[in-house]
Amino acid sequence: MKRLPLIIGAIFVLTIAIIIITTFQLEHKEASVGEFKTMVGAEFVGSIKCKQCHERKFLEWTTTLHSKMMQDAKANPMAIIGDFDSSSEIRNFNKEEVDFTLGNQWKQQYLKKAGDDYVVLPAQYNISSGQWVSYQAEDGQDKSWFKECAGCHATGVDPEKKTFKEPGIGCEACHGPGSNHVKAIPGYEIATIVNPQRLTTNAAAQICGSCHSRGMDKSGQYPYPVNYMTSRGVANLRIFFNHANQEENKEIFWPSGDSKHNYMQYLDWQKSEHAKAGVTCTNCHTIHVSRSAFQTKLQGDKLCRSCHQTMENRGAHKLHTFGSCIACHMPRTGKSAEAGDIRSHTFRFIPPEYSIEMSGLEEQPNSCSGCHHHKDDLIEGLVEFLDAAKKADMPKPYAVHRRRVSK
Repeated sequence: MKRLPLIIGAIFVLTIAIIIITTFQLEHKEASVGEFKTMVGAEFVGSIKCKQCHERKFLEWTTTLHSKMMQDAKANPMAIIGDFDSSSEIRNFNKEEVDFTLGNQWKQQYLKKAGDDYVVLPAQYNISSGQWVSYQAEDGQDKSWFKECAGCHATGVDPEKKTFKEPGIGCEACHGPGSNHVKAIPGYEIATIVNPQRLTTNAAAQICGSCHSRGMDKSGQYPYPVNYMTSRGVANLRIFFNHANQEENKEIFWPSGDSKHNYMQYLDWQKSEHAKAGVTCTNCHTIHVSRSAFQTKLQGDKLCRSCHQTMENRGAHKLHTFGSCIACHMPRTGKSAEAGDIRSHTFRFIPPEYSIEMSGLEEQPNSCSGCHHHKDDLIEGLVEFLDAAKKADMPKPYAVHRRRVSK
């Protein structure tokens, strides 16, 4: 019995020794010396690989519009939100033909595998109105997805090989290909990946602008910057992409310079005072988490007033006591699915005089008519109302009190 404590003590010491040795061996085995110090030659590995270390960011990203830009309809049939149960004279395909969906907020389009390519099926579902509308190339043929769209709908796209790493706007769409980061030499983790928060204003905005703009790559073959995709945030977007401009592409701009269509926010922003002041996309929008329909950090005027705290209730700003910064400075000039569902990002007030000068609202929308769009709200009356508001000592002119003349 006298030896029992010694035996127990020996077993305890031996157990501790085994644990320490095993732990050391495991840590030694799992420790990686790494291979890379830079991003040069990095390849796309997919967002699931990023999840291994950045799980919270990954899970938050899955709530965003970017993550749902393109979804595998075979793996997740619920991604299809178009009404395929009702008959349609426009839609000539069924749900079973859909391999991938594109979009999920304003509109949804559908891809079908065709050989080594994907084609965009010729009908689009407008979500707010619940209507099917025609969606075809100008020659009446189905659009080739790799040629027309792929770079801004998927991550790790190679249009020549007709491959992509993952559907949707994944981690590497903004942070660059991550293979070197995964195998970074300890201490070089930062140098092997792009972090937009560490970039200059223009370099960070170019990452967003590589998709939120229109134009052609330098080869003239693709409407997205093919060769910039592997060096976002590192290279200069201008070297790889010719942006659309008002002089050469009048059909996609209003005379005021504001954009007519979606995916043009970067082109608007470049013309803004925000751009000059260094206020960029991520000052207003969240990236990794969705808090609102437009992924803004705050709702409506609260976001504007978080910076513009000194705005006085004078002149034009006293017209609406309830306030509406975005209604005036971000009028709905663009079209994604339905006319007027995209806001301008020039942040410039568009006066009603512009519409008069351009022969009506169809030729030039303005900030006032965005709300005062009824048939009796004549543009001339809005002009006079605005003029009166700018002059605090001037009474409202008779024109603003117009009443419909009864016959």
